[in-house]
Amino acid sequence: MTSPTGDLRTAAPLAAAEARGSAGSELLDLRVQDTWDALPAEFRGEFLTRRMTTPTGWGSYPRQESDGRRWEPLRPVIIGEGAYRGLESLAARLLHLAVDACRRRASTLGELRQVLRFPHELPLMDQDRPLVAAELTRYARPDILIENGRPRLLEFNNSTRLGGSMVTPRLADAYARLCPASGLHPPPSTVPTRSAALLRTLRAQMAPDNDRTGRVLMPVYRAVDNAGVVQRYGTAKPAILADARRAGIEVVEADLADLRLDGADRLLAGDAPVDLVLLHWGGNRIVEDGGGLAVLRAADRARTVALFPRTESALISSKAVLAWLHEDCDAGVLAPADRALVRTHVPWTACLGLDDDAAVPAALLRRITADRDRLVAKPAVGKSGNNVFFGSQSSEQDWSAVIEAAREAPVVLQHRIGSDRITMPFRDQDSGEQVTGRVPFVLGPYMIDGAAASIAVRHMGPGVPAGDVVISAIRGACQSTALLAPEPPGPGGWFAEAGGIDELDAG
Repeated sequence: MTSPTGDLRTAAPLAAAEARGSAGSELLDLRVQDTWDALPAEFRGEFLTRRMTTPTGWGSYPRQESDGRRWEPLRPVIIGEGAYRGLESLAARLLHLAVDACRRRASTLGELRQVLRFPHELPLMDQDRPLVAAELTRYARPDILIENGRPRLLEFNNSTRLGGSMVTPRLADAYARLCPASGLHPPPSTVPTRSAALLRTLRAQMAPDNDRTGRVLMPVYRAVDNAGVVQRYGTAKPAILADARRAGIEVVEADLADLRLDGADRLLAGDAPVDLVLLHWGGNRIVEDGGGLAVLRAADRARTVALFPRTESALISSKAVLAWLHEDCDAGVLAPADRALVRTHVPWTACLGLDDDAAVPAALLRRITADRDRLVAKPAVGKSGNNVFFGSQSSEQDWSAVIEAAREAPVVLQHRIGSDRITMPFRDQDSGEQVTGRVPFVLGPYMIDGAAASIAVRHMGPGVPAGDVVISAIRGACQSTALLAPEPPGPGGWFAEAGGIDELDAG
C-alpha cells in the first residue's frame, strides 16, 4: 500500500533523523484525539451501514465479556495525519533517550541484562556487544494512553515478535475500502515499511567493493505454541515475501537446521551466502533448531551477517528504563527540552528491586505509600496486564505485598493514567444487538527503524466498568486499528474536499 504522505522508502530515514534531534515545543504541545464524533452524522451512519453489511475483512473477536456476550467494534479510531506524525516523532525520540539512559548504566548488552535483572533468555545474545541505538530500536510498539488529549507512553514493547503487525494494516485497509472517497485512509503499512528498513540495513551491511546486491534469509523454524504443541513456522509470510521482492530484495527461505558456515564464517543457507537475517519470532520458544541458532550466533560474532532486529532489543521493553529516564531528569542529565519531553509524556515511574540492596529508600517508600491511590504497580518485565495492581483498588496490606515482591523480580510504580474514552458502536456477534459505549483505549504505533507504520488499537467493550482497568486482550479488550483524516482541512472542512456524502463510493 502506498502512503498518501510520500514515498516511505525516503521518508523513513528522514523521520528518524529528525526525531533524533532535540525535542521541539510542538511535541510538548502534541494532542491526539479520536475525531469520529466530529464527522458529519450522515457520513457516520453510512459508514456503519456499510460496515455491518460487508461480511469479510474484520477478523474475529472470540473473547467474551463478563456478561458472556461477544461484542465486535464497528469502526476504527480516527486521528489526524499531523497527530499520527507527532506520535511517530515522540516515540522515536523517547526510544533514543531510553537507549541513552541504558548507556549511562551499562557499556555492553550483557551488563545491561544484568543491571535490569532481565528474566528471560535471549537467543543469539552477544554479551560483549556495545549498545547501539539503531540496533536496539529496530522494532517497537509503544503502548500510549491518551489523557486529556495528551499522549502518555507506558512502555516500549521492543521485540523480535510484534503481534498483529500484518493483521492491523489489513484491518485498516478493510475499513478504508468502505468509503474510499471520504478522504479517510490507512497509515503506512508495516509490510512495505519493513521492506524499506531491510533494504537499508542490507546496503549498510555490504562492503563497498562487493558486487553482490545482498541476500536476506527468512528462516523456517519450530516453536511451542500457546497450547504447548510444537508447530512449524515460516518467517516469510506471503505478504512479507512478496513485498520484499517488490523492493528488489533477494530472499532465501531455509530451515534453521539446514544453516551452516563456510570457511570464512559466512552464513550459508544451502549453498547461498546470507547477509541479513529477518528475526520475526518469539525467540525463547524455539525448539528442535538442529544447531541453527548456534550457527547464527557464530556468524553474528564473526560480523559476517546482520540480524534484524537483534533479540537483545527486548531489553528496552523493561519498564525500569522509564524509571531511569525520570532519574536522569531529576539528576539534570538530559537537555532541558528532552527533560520536558519525558516529564510531559512519560508518567512518573520508579523501579524497585534492581539494586542488590533490597531495602527501598526511605524517601521513595514514603512517596509510594502516601500516593498509593495515584499509583499502579507492574512487573518491570511482563505482558498482557498480568500482575498489575492499582493502588486505589488495593488494601495497605496488599500494597505492601506488592512492594515486597520486588525482592523476587523488579517492580515498577507508575503514576496512574486516566485514559480518555471514545464513543464506540458495537454489535453482538450472536444476537445482532447493537449498543454504543464510552470505552478507554490504548494506541500502539508500530515503529520500524525509526518510522511509524500502521497503528494497533486496543479498547474495552461496552461493559467496561467506570474505574481503572487494564486494557488487555486477555481481559476482554478488542483489537482494532486507526484511519487517518487529512490535515489541514479546506475552507469547508476536510470532508467537504472529499466531495461530500453524495460523492461517496463504496468501491
